Amino acid sequence: MNPSNSTPFVSCDWGTSNFRLRTVGSLPVREVRHDSGAAKLADLGGDRAESFRSTLRAGLQELGAPDHCPVIISGMASSTIGWKELPYAPLPFALDGSSAVIQPIEERVYLVSGIRGASEMARGEETQAIGLAAQLGSALPDHALFLLPGTHSKHLTVHRGQIVALRTFMTGELFELLTRHSVLRHTTDPGAAFDSTAFTEGVETSSHHPLLGALFQTRTRQVLNGKSSAANASFLSGLLIGNELSHLAAESAGLPPLRIYIAAGETLRTSYQRAALTLGLESRIQCIDSDSLTALGQQVLLSRLNP
Repeated sequence: MNPSNSTPFVSCDWGTSNFRLRTVGSLPVREVRHDSGAAKLADLGGDRAESFRSTLRAGLQELGAPDHCPVIISGMASSTIGWKELPYAPLPFALDGSSAVIQPIEERVYLVSGIRGASEMARGEETQAIGLAAQLGSALPDHALFLLPGTHSKHLTVHRGQIVALRTFMTGELFELLTRHSVLRHTTDPGAAFDSTAFTEGVETSSHHPLLGALFQTRTRQVLNGKSSAANASFLSGLLIGNELSHLAAESAGLPPLRIYIAAGETLRTSYQRAALTLGLESRIQCIDSDSLTALGQQVLLSRLNP
């Protein structure tokens, strides 16, 4: 399935921090990005629904999309801090889109809700997962893991076309907190270029030491060994991503190899692929560019709204 050949619509990915609109289908390709995420709009107070409505209206005007185009919104707009809270779709969740909770919020504007297990939840990643399954098509095996890195990295266990389990790793948020609000901020430069050697050292350290007992090495590397703040940021990233992926190796011991699909932008794909190589997982990993997955998933959902 190719979003460029679909019925024209506007894809909206409304995250906690950011807001993105993109034209899809037989329209000139345009995109609008702003920092008007759900958290920012919720903090404004007042009529929250009107804040979301006016932000969307202004974004659509900037995008220049035709008035008749439907708008499909995934992400935090359907959360407790969003435009309107929708109930989560329970697991198991069918990746053909038939399990999704979708509700019109305005004329031709639709909200997509998230998914939940017994103790986990996600909003936005369910649409990415639908798009990833559509992109893989018949190549999707009966048993797989969809790994969607980010502020809150999601691990989605897939069995015969359904998400049957969900797990969240706060990898990205922990990196942000440690490099900006902990003692490690004095010895890390989170904006520095990626240092592959230091990153690999971090991944290797994560496989031999508990995370809480390894984090302070980020500081001692500089104080005792003269490592730069730039290298230490990559070391810390390696520690955190290595800890996240080490669970995959440990939990699959003695079981048939599980195919792992990592869907992310280029920077995170590079980091996760290197960590997988260091941990001996590379043969099980397939990396996929996540840029168009939300739009592809929304295309699947739109086809269900307009069969």
